[in-house]
Amino acid sequence: MNIAVCENSRTTAEQLRGWVQQYCTLYDIPAVLRCFLSPSEFSNRKECFHIVFMAFGGITGFSQARQLREADQDCRIIMVDDTQEFAVRCVRLHCTDFILRPVEFRHVVRSMRLALGGRP
Repeated sequence: MNIAVCENSRTTAEQLRGWVQQYCTLYDIPAVLRCFLSPSEFSNRKECFHIVFMAFGGITGFSQARQLREADQDCRIIMVDDTQEFAVRCVRLHCTDFILRPVEFRHVVRSMRLALGGRP
């Protein structure tokens, strides 16, 4: 399973990636995780992802999520933002979940369970 973490801050991206890796290890889910530190880096990717944590923030993150949804209807998008207004937009994009910052491990657990269709 390919999982992407999209976040402008390297420290925050690594923390989120670590929590996702911890979840996958805990439930024996084979996963390859990749961090993207800028929207342009994510836009230029070659691989497809099963799950994407889109945490670029604001309009940029939402725009990236919209482009991803147009390109891949099956990808599970989990938006991460500090603005509740984007939660409604995420529903319209058929995002799997919306995490309101600050992110905690329990939020990652909930989102991963939703993305995996209720498994672990």
